[in-house]
Amino acid sequence: MLKALIVDDEIASIKSLEILLSKFCKQVEVIGNAQSIDDATILVQKHKPDVVFLDIEMPSGTGFDFLERCPEINFDVIFITAYNNYAVKAFKYSAIDYILKPIDIEELVKAVEKIYDQKKKEFNSSNKYNALFDNLKELIPQKLVVTSNGKYEYVDLRNMVYVEQKENFIIFHNDNKSTLSIEDPIDSIEEQLLERNFFRIQQNCLINILKVSKVIKMNGFCVEFVNGELLPIINTKRDELIQKLSEINIHHA
Repeated sequence: MLKALIVDDEIASIKSLEILLSKFCKQVEVIGNAQSIDDATILVQKHKPDVVFLDIEMPSGTGFDFLERCPEINFDVIFITAYNNYAVKAFKYSAIDYILKPIDIEELVKAVEKIYDQKKKEFNSSNKYNALFDNLKELIPQKLVVTSNGKYEYVDLRNMVYVEQKENFIIFHNDNKSTLSIEDPIDSIEEQLLERNFFRIQQNCLINILKVSKVIKMNGFCVEFVNGELLPIINTKRDELIQKLSEINIHHA
């Protein structure tokens, strides 16, 4: 069972969520609720829940204020919010589960099942909350949370040179030539990459155009990065890439 705490300043919202959880999420046991971040902080220390259903906006402070008060976040969080605001983008980059009000039952069940499965695998979730606090400070989040070897890792997209798909793995290539591999399709992170100045030069490869030194002619055309690495580019993408590079004053040969 997942021990759950509900934190929301509206009692009607608490009761509604309790009913939905009891009816559709049998693996969840609600062990308490709080209508303020002060009470929530006390209950977390007392009951040590597995998951906290957390409202963002409350008169006594935000859900983020509550998390910052916790000495360590050794529980999972599902944010409940009535607003599709800037925080939602940070959630997506940080692999944080959230549900918009009014609550969609299918989304609720999916979020609970994800956390339940990760608990069984003893998944380490701490890194994604560290990334969340950093991403909330940015208009466009910089840190992308991914899963690797049974825990959450985050990659700083500002340091990524290119990202490629090899068989069932996404491989992140850092500007210091280190790599990180995760077992996922590249399409699962394409939206976030495209928002961060990445460009697809091959079917299975997206490059960070801010890390491009120049485009050169060499057995066709290649991209040369600031760290000296080279990658071939398919002809149909060359002109579009050159146009994008010219907009940020990067030259080509």
